[in-house]
Amino acid sequence: MFKRIGLYILAAGCAYGAAVSQVASSSQTSQANNANAVTTGQAYNANTVTTGASQANNANAVTTGAASQAIDGTTGAASVAPVSRFTEAELAAAVPAPVYTDCQKPGQFVITFDDGPNPKTTPRALQFLKEHNITATFFINGINYGDVENSPATVDLIRQEFNEGHEIASHTYYHHDLFEAIDNGMMEVNIDKMTDTIQEILGVKPIYFRPPNGNGAYPANNNPERQAKNEKVQKYLGAAGYKIIMWGADTRDWEHKDNLDKIIEELNKKLKAPGVSPETHSFIGLMHDVHAITVDIVLPKVVEYISSLGYTYVSLSECLGLPSAYQQETLVSAENSNLVAGDDLTGENLTGKEVDDDSSASIIQIKLVSSFIALILSLFFLL
Repeated sequence: MFKRIGLYILAAGCAYGAAVSQVASSSQTSQANNANAVTTGQAYNANTVTTGASQANNANAVTTGAASQAIDGTTGAASVAPVSRFTEAELAAAVPAPVYTDCQKPGQFVITFDDGPNPKTTPRALQFLKEHNITATFFINGINYGDVENSPATVDLIRQEFNEGHEIASHTYYHHDLFEAIDNGMMEVNIDKMTDTIQEILGVKPIYFRPPNGNGAYPANNNPERQAKNEKVQKYLGAAGYKIIMWGADTRDWEHKDNLDKIIEELNKKLKAPGVSPETHSFIGLMHDVHAITVDIVLPKVVEYISSLGYTYVSLSECLGLPSAYQQETLVSAENSNLVAGDDLTGENLTGKEVDDDSSASIIQIKLVSSFIALILSLFFLL
């Protein structure tokens, strides 16, 4: 009888031990697979949703040898192979980026700034805009009067512009004329690197783009070379989701500096043209927040003058009848991207509930000990 009881206990202990071992193995495998699934899924989302760090790094690698030439404006350098994030088929099928010079409704006026931010001058422009409740659009560069790579103040200013409700748009990374950039193989880098930089700083992808010197958006006027370059620029920007913003009222503040009479005269070429009035026309104005004279003298005078003519200041998005200045897509924040890349996902499953690995391991150990005791008892009865 004792032998029979011992055999029963022995069989039950062996079966129990095997089951516990299988559960332990399955649990570890499942947790590992869950961790891999979370990491893989989040990393995939980060790569597909953001244009991201890897492409920015590739752009950095490509521009390392040619960036100084681009900044200095050298055009005689040997061309480098362009690095496009779109295939030839995608570019061929892309709808060219539309070009805007005015608003949908008459009586509206948009203030836009190019070439910034400049830590020495932009803060004063922001203060003036805040005092007068004006929303402007800043077409920014990565490296020009500011330096997003080496100047924390430059990055902080971009965030301040954004946080104070102004619209942030791209003016290329190195402020390189895109026609020259095409010749140097740098057009794609200048566009994509600025897109990525804005997205990395603000978590949004801009929808507005202004080409330096306007090249790429001016009419070709039956010039085949200009037409071919215009098409290349506009196709690439269209594939990247951009709209090109030109201007209808140029202060030429960079040229006339503190000569307010010349600046008003420049504006009046369009504002006082025959048949032009707030009842019939609207304008996108152009200034540069990188010049002290502009932010201290020209900006206040222009705002006062435009208001006296009867125009109302609106944001660029309101001017164009668009819901946002940024491309509508789900964005992964830098914090989440870092979590995927560097944090230990052990202890977290796909449901988001925490798993106490130490407790799970302890339970398994207790069950194994119980199986071992059962085995000893069965041997005792058999002997």
